[in-house]
Amino acid sequence: MFGFTKKKKVRRERARQFKAETAESPVRALVKRIGIWPAVVTVAFFLVALVISLTGDPGIPYALNQRIDQPILARVSFEVNDDGLDRRNKQSARESVPNFYRVNTEFIDRIVGERELSAMFEAAQAPTFEEFQAKAKEHAWKAHEYVYHLLNNANETTRDRFSQSLDDLKKDLFLEPTALPSGQLDREPPSTSSEVVIQMPGVDSNPPTDRRLATVQLIRISSTTALEGRVSILAQHFSQQLRPAIREFLLEMLSKEPILVYDRERTQNVMGEAERNAPRGRRLFEGGKPFVFPHTLPQFDENEGLDTGITHAELALLHAEHKAFQDFIASDDPAAVHARKQRLLERLGIGAILLVLSISLFSYVGLYQPRVFEVQTRSVAFAGLLLIALFAIRVIVARLPHAEFALTPVLLVAAILTIAYPPRFAAGVTVIYIAIVALMIRANLGEFVTMLTGGYVAAIMLNDIRTRTKVLSVGMVAGVLVMMTSFAFGLIDHQEVGFAFRRAVIGAGSAILSALIIQGTLPFIEKLFRVATSLTLLEYRDANRPLLRRLAHEAPGTFNHSLVIGNIAETACNAIGADGLLAHVGALYHDIGKIPKAEYFAENQEASINRHDKLAPSMSLLIILGHVKDGLELAKEYAIPRVLYPFIAEHHGTTVVKFFHHRASEKQPKIASGKHDRQVDEAEFRYPGPKPTSKETAVLMLCDGVEGAVRALPEPTPGRIEGIVSQVLQARLKDGQFNNCDITLRELHLVEESLVKSLCRFYHGRVAYPKDDASKAERTEQKDDQSKLVG
Repeated sequence: MFGFTKKKKVRRERARQFKAETAESPVRALVKRIGIWPAVVTVAFFLVALVISLTGDPGIPYALNQRIDQPILARVSFEVNDDGLDRRNKQSARESVPNFYRVNTEFIDRIVGERELSAMFEAAQAPTFEEFQAKAKEHAWKAHEYVYHLLNNANETTRDRFSQSLDDLKKDLFLEPTALPSGQLDREPPSTSSEVVIQMPGVDSNPPTDRRLATVQLIRISSTTALEGRVSILAQHFSQQLRPAIREFLLEMLSKEPILVYDRERTQNVMGEAERNAPRGRRLFEGGKPFVFPHTLPQFDENEGLDTGITHAELALLHAEHKAFQDFIASDDPAAVHARKQRLLERLGIGAILLVLSISLFSYVGLYQPRVFEVQTRSVAFAGLLLIALFAIRVIVARLPHAEFALTPVLLVAAILTIAYPPRFAAGVTVIYIAIVALMIRANLGEFVTMLTGGYVAAIMLNDIRTRTKVLSVGMVAGVLVMMTSFAFGLIDHQEVGFAFRRAVIGAGSAILSALIIQGTLPFIEKLFRVATSLTLLEYRDANRPLLRRLAHEAPGTFNHSLVIGNIAETACNAIGADGLLAHVGALYHDIGKIPKAEYFAENQEASINRHDKLAPSMSLLIILGHVKDGLELAKEYAIPRVLYPFIAEHHGTTVVKFFHHRASEKQPKIASGKHDRQVDEAEFRYPGPKPTSKETAVLMLCDGVEGAVRALPEPTPGRIEGIVSQVLQARLKDGQFNNCDITLRELHLVEESLVKSLCRFYHGRVAYPKDDASKAERTEQKDDQSKLVG
């Protein structure tokens, strides 16, 4: 009993150890399931997408005119230029500049020189008062008789005294502060300075000097009382008898023109320099306190007018706060270290979600479209398309204020995937990809649903591009639905109708723009992903294509056979939901390899001539098998779409060329029992393949087999046709020709029914009508034949 228990424990321990040794980690199991290369692509995509998502400035989540419900708090203290305060500072600096004047030396020289007072003294030397009066008319002074008598026949002493008086007057005039009223000066804004600056002319070779004078000391020429007082002082330089005349003359002159002339150019230069040196207007906002508030009433914006959303000034504040926060994060401040830790945790969260989405994306690809990973360049192109669009979205969102602008790359990805792959697969990839985009740009629910709407419409409706307007019409439909979705979410978020409508229009425009881009780049997309849209297939279905014209001319029997195969293959594919147009066009080109040696194929031979009669079965086999290779070479030469290549290579799969296999067996020597010396191995007479890899090529294989067999029937009745179709289908199925494609037994049954109906329509029995000009003997012979048939 003890020994039995011990053995039982040993067995349990060994089982536990074996289970531990054979157990695999989840990661290793996943890699083993999807393969090394898909795992490499997944990791590479995740790393590049992570770099794109976390690199660069994420920007601010606000836009112009966007309404907010709560105040926005400043994350850090920051300063901004206050334009209003800046303008006030500059205005104050300009106002503080004093007015600059210069002495009107020409005017002073005119007063005391030969044109006026000196001329008066010389004119008084005239022999008569009448001559003195006549000369006075040429000057500003008036001819007074007492002045004439005082100055007439003046001696040398009187002349010297008058000359000295003129010199003293001139000196005082240089110091006389008469000027125009400030309201008449060409200056904006007026000066608030309490003094003026007067440029005094230089004496001898000395440079000019500035003289500062209180503004209240200026005498305005419009002030008659002040001028009269100053003129009385100036006239005291002359004798008592001359003073009234001199006072009258000076009052007349100084009331018309000032001694001090406003120097506008110098004043403006100094004002400009003062404005440039004015202190900048700065406004401080404290961290942790609100700096942008919701508007309960409409606010006036210089560019937008009345609005309840974020204004231009507030948007500038938000950008300034964001920049200050970025600078703060990069600083050595102790608080910045904590902020960096928080950002690191945020990025780790983003990375974790992005990893999950990346694994989900490429697991979905591996499950539903494994051919993406079969060719490395194809998987690189697939991942590269998604990453390039992701980078474009990052750049767009960083530079444009609305997330709706990112719709263009998203819809481009959805459209390209739909063109290159089945719509259901493209829709699934688009949903996961939009989740990645939403994570990267921190999209809200409305933006996520808007992108999902546009992407899903593109992925579902672009499955069959048969007309040139299909892409544009899909873009219009997507634009309308995106517009409705965006506008609805704008209203749900309590945004202004105008703001919500503008964002909706941007979304619709982005959708239409993506359609225009797809329309222009469609040929390049087809070439890059080695696909052909229905529009391209329709072009290659045209019998006037060069290769089809050559087939019709050099191998007319094969051309007619291809036409029949095309029609029945399209009908059969449509019955099981496959691509009927692709099968039709593939059928037209599947036998182009028969062109070089058309006469060696039965449908192109004359009734009495068979070139294989003179050839060994092995040589005939090489010719028959060679039409596949020749077809692929012609396809490359004529640059037909690569999507048609499988129809050429797979339409025979690895089936046996039974006719020549039988002939080869019959030519083997026989032994005494009457049997052949050896059986010829079927493997020697099989096509090289590959077997059909799609439903369309599988259907073509069946159509090709049954059409030839039915055509060989002497009387193709419906019963016989049904039997032939069933026989060929069962033979292909037992031979394993459908092992590499995903066609089901139910679909094969539907194909069988479709082929029977189509072949019955093509090869139905016909009534023989007698000719009108037939001889009586011919009619009699025809009756005899009919009676025999009846008998």
